[in-house]
Amino acid sequence: MFQTEPIIYLQSLGNQWFTHFMIQITNMGTLPFLAPIIVVVIFGVDFKKGFLLFQLFLWTNMVTETLKILVGFPRPDFVDNRVINLELGIKNTSPFSGNGMKSIFALPDKQILKAFRLQEACELGFPSGHVSLTTALWGGIAIVFNNRIIRILTSFVIVLMAFSRVYLGRHFIGDVLGGAIVGLISLVVFAHFLKSPIKHDFFKKENFELAFKRQNLFFYCFTFIIPIMLIALSLVSSNTAGSFFGMNVAYLLIIRKGIPSDVGSTEQRATRAFIALLLFAVSKIILECWFGTAGTTNCRQFILIDFLKAFIPVSTIWVSVVICTKLNLYHKNEGSL
Repeated sequence: MFQTEPIIYLQSLGNQWFTHFMIQITNMGTLPFLAPIIVVVIFGVDFKKGFLLFQLFLWTNMVTETLKILVGFPRPDFVDNRVINLELGIKNTSPFSGNGMKSIFALPDKQILKAFRLQEACELGFPSGHVSLTTALWGGIAIVFNNRIIRILTSFVIVLMAFSRVYLGRHFIGDVLGGAIVGLISLVVFAHFLKSPIKHDFFKKENFELAFKRQNLFFYCFTFIIPIMLIALSLVSSNTAGSFFGMNVAYLLIIRKGIPSDVGSTEQRATRAFIALLLFAVSKIILECWFGTAGTTNCRQFILIDFLKAFIPVSTIWVSVVICTKLNLYHKNEGSL
């Protein structure tokens, strides 16, 4: 599972065109690609379903990052300098050569793990975030919309994503299998949530009031308290934390005014989605330019900037709802899932 020979063999068969194609596939597992899809679902298809998919996406990401830090396994290009990082095109300077595991079920060598964990900044391997997020989100879309074509497409997308991560030299086979398992576990929990009464309680305004009620504390625990604990323990990146809090703060502001309905013509739905995507993209571009020219002086400032670069664009979902409501693109009511 942590052998480098299969990766080296696959890379020897590829060419420039195939590598470019695999890079495009792997980009489909990133936040800049997946977040707009969810935003379109929220504003153009079904607000509640889109919001739940965003929660599934963010929780899977947090669990994946937590496991990465707790396990602390290296990527293939650190284990063996013969592995090429085709995604970034960075020259491999690893001091190890041919140190991939010989047995299928053997874990990475202890000497390599020790050297890897002594590094100040390192890219963690297990499990694959691209695969876990792709599995969870595409699987979640298939469950929520119960569409046969989406279910078939989901299988192909997951397999392609896993293959791209191995071929590009970014993950071992064990990493992508681990990512798939994390994604599947997230899907099982998500499916049970959809069938439980908690799903309906999650969209009741009174459960998000500032009150010391069991139901209120339960929801606040999962939307804010647990993530804060993970951040305090340095188990979640500032970027992921920013996305999570941006989404939940936006939802808190939305639900207090009333969840918008999804009624509307095709033109209205398309306009809502366009406005939301525009605000999301413009805010992201402005922040990238602003903080890109400002520079950073210390680690804390860098963490705060990374947090804001994710928090602000995601939180524009609330602004988009306000604008769309003012433009009479939909009206506020409780709707149904």
